[in-house]
Amino acid sequence: MKRFTAMLCVAAATLLLTVSLGGAQTKPGWPKSVNIGAAPIGGTYYIWAGGFAKLLHDKMGIAASVEATGGPVHNTQLVDSNQMTFGMVTAAPVWEGWHGEGWAKGKKHQNVRAIFPMYTSFFHMYALKKTGIKSIHDLGGKNVGVGPVGSTAAQYWPPLYEAIGIKPGRMANASSSDLNSQLKDGMIDANAWIIGIPWVTITEIETTHEVNVFGVPSKDADKYLAKSPFFSKGVIPKGTYKSAKDSDIETLALWNFMTVHKDTPDDFVYETLKKTFENVDILITTHASAKETKPEFIIHSPIPLHPGAVKYYKEKGIKIPDKLIAK
Repeated sequence: MKRFTAMLCVAAATLLLTVSLGGAQTKPGWPKSVNIGAAPIGGTYYIWAGGFAKLLHDKMGIAASVEATGGPVHNTQLVDSNQMTFGMVTAAPVWEGWHGEGWAKGKKHQNVRAIFPMYTSFFHMYALKKTGIKSIHDLGGKNVGVGPVGSTAAQYWPPLYEAIGIKPGRMANASSSDLNSQLKDGMIDANAWIIGIPWVTITEIETTHEVNVFGVPSKDADKYLAKSPFFSKGVIPKGTYKSAKDSDIETLALWNFMTVHKDTPDDFVYETLKKTFENVDILITTHASAKETKPEFIIHSPIPLHPGAVKYYKEKGIKIPDKLIAK
């Protein structure tokens, strides 16, 4: 009898899970499950995507998997070829992909559509205090980590160094956690990233090591902005990191967006936005940067929006610029 009762409980639990994960099928054409293109494990994208996956599951009944990818460039390619349901991107690489410039090398990736703003990423670096490295101008001849190939960091730190006349001895490509290990072991001298705040790699290493955190000073930022207008000046507030508790950090910044393929069903995208903004607390609990996930910031998108997104924002009274309406 006990065994029979247990079997009934298992069957009930299985049925409940099936109903929960099958909720997305209430409308024809909606995906049974989705995948989210993030970045290497340990970075903000991967953490953030976990929160979004939870939101999709809990509020829409959709099974969502988080995929470790190379980052925004890779995600742009995957969404463009319809191999990824959702792709997390930063403004610069998805803009270059749309126009066929920079990393895209003449090939336009125009099947990608933005659906909502995520948060602002900041250029920032850190080095162990014992190295004496305190600013970007101390990096000449040094070995510097710049993120995995295909990431925003790997794409835009090298030209920034060139623009302001700094020549690192070597630039290493790897995940944030791998580069952090290399830094501790003395294999690299500093680690550079373009990421939302707080960057968990810094907050973690500050528990065991003394570090210096620094950004891109205003005068240096001006030199880079002359060539890369999709960035802007930004400030990492004092107290974000223990090693910069009394002063703000001047640097560069850019927006992050969630994207989908242009053929994603309109009503699915509309419902995704509705549930996302109604339950943004789930994202904020996952990562504090989601406090910036607000409808009004969609106007900063560098590429056109999905029609389902346009409908949602117009209903919210947000004026969408003509350049963001897909032709």
